[in-house]
Amino acid sequence: MAKMTDDEVAKIGKALGDPNRLAIYTQITQHDELFCGEMHAKHAISMATLSHHLKVLTELGLITFRKEGLNVYYRSVPEKLAGYLQYLTSIGPNTRR
Repeated sequence: MAKMTDDEVAKIGKALGDPNRLAIYTQITQHDELFCGEMHAKHAISMATLSHHLKVLTELGLITFRKEGLNVYYRSVPEKLAGYLQYLTSIGPNTRR
């Protein structure tokens, strides 16, 4: 995976800074794959709001989806989060002495 840009890291940080979006992302990462209806049942937000949060996470590459008939299934992209964490680690203080 290519090295992340400052802009990309900032957008991911902003996206995961939203408590609802973070909860949705966390729920997806805890499963191999998750049906949209399962997520809606666990969050006290409208379907339109859930859809918006899923769109943001998808556009940032944190999750991906597949359609099966009328159903949409989401899964996390662990490499994207790993790249984000690697970037954050690289800007932290050097802990080696």
